[in-house]
Amino acid sequence: MAGFKINQRGIDQMMRQIQKGVERSAQRHPITVPIDTEAAIRSGRHGDIELDPYLPKALLWLHERAAEQRGHFQDMAVFTEREHLSQDEAGGLALQLEQHGFVQIARSFGGDDTAVHLTDEGRVEVRRLKQLAGDRVRRADYATNALLRWLYDQHASVDPGRFADTPTAYFAGTPLTTGEISGAVAELVGWEFAESPIQRSHNDPYLLRITDAGRACIRSGRAVRNHMDTQSAAGTTNNYHGSTVVHGEVSGGVVLTGDHNTVNAGNGIDAGALADLVQGLRDITPQLGLDPVDAEDFQAEVAELELVGGDPEQGGRIWRRIMRLAGPALTTTVATGVGQQFVELGASIYN
Repeated sequence: MAGFKINQRGIDQMMRQIQKGVERSAQRHPITVPIDTEAAIRSGRHGDIELDPYLPKALLWLHERAAEQRGHFQDMAVFTEREHLSQDEAGGLALQLEQHGFVQIARSFGGDDTAVHLTDEGRVEVRRLKQLAGDRVRRADYATNALLRWLYDQHASVDPGRFADTPTAYFAGTPLTTGEISGAVAELVGWEFAESPIQRSHNDPYLLRITDAGRACIRSGRAVRNHMDTQSAAGTTNNYHGSTVVHGEVSGGVVLTGDHNTVNAGNGIDAGALADLVQGLRDITPQLGLDPVDAEDFQAEVAELELVGGDPEQGGRIWRRIMRLAGPALTTTVATGVGQQFVELGASIYN
């Protein structure tokens, strides 16, 4: 991925606008993405290889070669040479793929165990990897976790664009995009897991470093979102016995009086501001320059925000998805106009 460059000014603008608006509770998502990819490999479960930097690429490479040379065994040494790995790695990769049941090794008396043939199970796994490679939610989660782990291994502030040239900047055998890496930068800074040096001019390169909170997340062994789930909860719930008297207002919550009731106190959402945000996002969609698929997803998220955005927790999750889809476009393409205003408005609603 030579020539990859982070849009420094766009990232700066995004950080200033969304850092206040990112909630301190994580998006509750049913998919768990572990950071320790080596542990996933050791587990031997087929569903883990998408997190490995080389096994998915090797399997996709074998599938391509099998289509070109049907019935032939392929030498994994050719793949390791392409990936600038040592020849000793070829046998190890072949053995790992065989343990998963994805290849058959043609063993020889001379001990050369690098010639492999793709099995039917391997072809099924290739199809699964290709489907995963198109899952933007899984890709975004992986990008955030992998970037944080990479920052943890750095000894000083570093240009986040360098992450694109590392083996871990791949998910399910396909490279992470510029937008996915930029989105991961924005998310980590928003969660205060990473930060940019404060004193620098606009001409200085954009540098990033991990924070103490980011290190704590890595040491916890949890993915970023799972770690945040353990750190905070949305709203406050109190259990009372007997009659309850509330003085003042509880905005956005429900109060029940009597015996053995629960009082939920949440944060109210300004219905007028929410309506302005929804309409504004719809109006600005054509200016964002999104591809047709992202534009369709963006419109669907805006429609869902209109439907359930009055709930702070649900609305906050949807807003984060909107920022992930279109945050860079909102803060760069139309940064000097109305797009920046809507970023500020959304941040103020779901702060």
